Amino acid sequence: MRKKQPMPFEMKFPNADPLALRLLERLLAFDPKDRPTAEEALADPYFKGLAKIEREPSCQPITKMEFEFERRRVTKEDIRELIFREILEYHPQLLKDYLTGKHQI
Repeated sequence: MRKKQPMPFEMKFPNADPLALRLLERLLAFDPKDRPTAEEALADPYFKGLAKIEREPSCQPITKMEFEFERRRVTKEDIRELIFREILEYHPQLLKDYLTGKHQI
């Protein structure tokens, strides 16, 4: 593939923030080794003042138990029951009737 000179972003986007154009140029570098990592990109001056890492919410890593439902074998009837219960969440009276045995699937 022959090398082609890029059109400067300043010409293509004359009203854009120069810091945004600089970051965009780095992110779109042809050679992956020349591109910033996600962390480096987020540390770019363009994002200065947008967010403080210490104010970002954080939590513990998700455990395998959180995805236990994906390993469970379910039947067609189980899925019907789950869908029905989800629908009942939006209809409190029907949920009450269902839980007291007045209404069946």
